[in-house]
Amino acid sequence: MKKSTALFILFSFVFAAFAHAHVGEVHTVMGTVTMLHGDGSFMMKTTAGDTITIQITKNTVWLRADGRAAKAGDLKTAGRVVVKISKDGKTALSVKMAK
Repeated sequence: MKKSTALFILFSFVFAAFAHAHVGEVHTVMGTVTMLHGDGSFMMKTTAGDTITIQITKNTVWLRADGRAAKAGDLKTAGRVVVKISKDGKTALSVKMAK
């Protein structure tokens, strides 16, 4: 009984490690904008409940929900977003806004 419990716990941790986003891969994060910063970066609360800061570059692509082009100035607090984050784990490759 103890061996099966130990194996279950081990596999749970292994699965969680693979399922969790980490630096070195491009990831997509969904959530709500909570704060806009003067340097163009913004904070968002993810659907998983985490609060993260997203860095913006001149190469960040801005889109509306329907795929039309947008601009950084269209981003609003409380707006829903889908962000593709670069391999560094903090810089936005693209930001798609719900409205």
